Amino acid sequence: MGIAIASIFACAFWWAMEHEFQRNFPRKDGDPIFRKTGDLHWLRRLYPHIAAYLRWWLDNRRDAEGWLVWSCVWESGQDFDICRRFGPQPTSGTTIEHIRPVDLQASMAQGAEILMRWATLLAREGLTLPEIEFSAETEWWRNTADEFSAKTRMMWQDGWFRDYNSLSQAWSSQQDTMHLAPIFCGTASWEQREQLRSYISQPPEEALCWPPLAMTLIGSASTTQMPLEAAELAYRFIDASYRSIDRRELDEHGGLSGMTREYRRTVTTGKEGASDYANTGIEGYGWGALSVYLLMRYVLGLYEEEAGTIKIAPVLPLELRKADTTYSAGPVAWGRYTLHVTCTVKYSDRYTMHMRCTRLIQSSSGAEIFQETEINLNTVEQQWEWEGFWGEERILQLP
Repeated sequence: MGIAIASIFACAFWWAMEHEFQRNFPRKDGDPIFRKTGDLHWLRRLYPHIAAYLRWWLDNRRDAEGWLVWSCVWESGQDFDICRRFGPQPTSGTTIEHIRPVDLQASMAQGAEILMRWATLLAREGLTLPEIEFSAETEWWRNTADEFSAKTRMMWQDGWFRDYNSLSQAWSSQQDTMHLAPIFCGTASWEQREQLRSYISQPPEEALCWPPLAMTLIGSASTTQMPLEAAELAYRFIDASYRSIDRRELDEHGGLSGMTREYRRTVTTGKEGASDYANTGIEGYGWGALSVYLLMRYVLGLYEEEAGTIKIAPVLPLELRKADTTYSAGPVAWGRYTLHVTCTVKYSDRYTMHMRCTRLIQSSSGAEIFQETEINLNTVEQQWEWEGFWGEERILQLP
């Protein structure tokens, strides 16, 4: 297992966390792309499209009492055997408009919170668009965030966040990992997070079978201040994924090497009946980037704060903490920067971290003969090295 994750460290030359943009932020106001770059002009161009997307859900997927719903199980992305929380599903088009799902309310609260923050920044900087008044947008999204945060908290029943069936007027008895979404999206209270610690620390085996479940679970562990649990869960997911895609022969489903499967099944291995994961026959999806995301965030501990600032809080899983072992990742694209990170295990509770950061600065000069712009690239580089305890945070100002 250690070899597999070490190999991923060696070849992690990119970090494709941006495709998780809409629903998978570990923090309530987490907008990682913008926090890395601080590019307000890019944000102004993006804003109308994200706002239109959320407004579509508000206009087209609310029931008579204002709760968000999915039209069918296919629309939820949680269809057939992957998820049993919606009851019998004869087809992926099975209607579930009578179900008020916890994760959908929490996602809207999170999305509205992000847009409120963006509109506030754009208004403050005096950036405008002809059809949008950012000051008014700030108030609109604040009200929306408050509404769906309140709705989400109302779904806390008997020590668990539960879906509600408006036809039977009953709360669901199911406990699904996606019900941790209020923690993941930042809408759960401290008391609610504390009560769900036991589930997060000992989740069901199937919680790591499907990437959305794994991401919600691991992100919730981090938000609940359980960094070692987050790292260990990430390690299990990464290791199983890597061994699957790096195999040299077809699996029993004919899966090709290098093809990440969307869904996996639990299998029993060894004399003691330990649990492991194996491919199923479902085709590859874009979720293949999740292992790299989990590695960078929850193992190496790279967190975007704001443009020019990075937080680093590495937590290696226990199996990888062999003294004098070194793990490296790079080049890692980080907004305008490129990072090379090396973590060396000193003791079971301590590490040494070395990070090199480079940035290309462009300067242009007119070329009279060809009437073109000549681009000159200058590289700015800075390096840091420090020793710390696993999970200990370090804030760095990038050049």
